[in-house]
Amino acid sequence: MSKTLDEVMASLPADLRAAAEARGRELIREELTLQALRKQLEITQESMAERLEIRQGNISKAESRGDMLISTLRNYLEAMGGKLELVAHLPGRAPITIEGLAEGRSSRE
Repeated sequence: MSKTLDEVMASLPADLRAAAEARGRELIREELTLQALRKQLEITQESMAERLEIRQGNISKAESRGDMLISTLRNYLEAMGGKLELVAHLPGRAPITIEGLAEGRSSRE
């Protein structure tokens, strides 16, 4: 007889269940698209367009892009109330936060 995911999770020791749940949350966080993030925050494309002072169609285009300027991404995230941080993951090193590229002009002047 097959088991549901809930049944399998419930049968795990508490430490393994906590680790699996934490990793699941981490994977979900890593895979959010800009559109999914905006929707999770319950922000419409129209509202984003107003916040960024651009047309709604440009929001749609930005959300479907595979590549964009760092400043565009920074502005988009700040319009949602967030902050962009660039972190490099290199072999044999702890994660490194890249300074200067993710900040706006006002923080460099």
